[in-house]
Amino acid sequence: MKSLNEIMSSEIINRRLSNANKYDMPFHSNAKTDNGWKISIQGKSISDSVFLYERLNQYLDNNEIPFKLATKKRYDARNINKEQSQKAMTIYCVDGTHIMNLCEDVYSLIMDYKGWHDIKTPTRYKHYAGGVFYRNDRNETGEYIPAK
Repeated sequence: MKSLNEIMSSEIINRRLSNANKYDMPFHSNAKTDNGWKISIQGKSISDSVFLYERLNQYLDNNEIPFKLATKKRYDARNINKEQSQKAMTIYCVDGTHIMNLCEDVYSLIMDYKGWHDIKTPTRYKHYAGGVFYRNDRNETGEYIPAK
């Protein structure tokens, strides 16, 4: 049986992202991700979020990897917090997965993505390749470390 992620068309995703009252639309939020590792892919518009969804959804869905897509509300927040408003997609590294392997898999699926161009590396993130940036948001005792 196909999951909801597998059957949502780009048109539906675009409409939901455009009309959402929250900053992000989460997917697979039940997966265990206590390790703190995450990937951020920068972007400037809903079309960037839709592009990333089209390219990455099947891989992320098949591997039950949680992620969230930026909505119009996040992009519209550019004047409030420019850096946060440019996170088109956040992918959370499932426990037991090596972050560098996840980065490589993600990058291999979006090598031609251009939406991240002209956006600075987000605070506390490291650049992997192309639009893929990663960081660990936990310290050695497991406490959350904010990006700023």
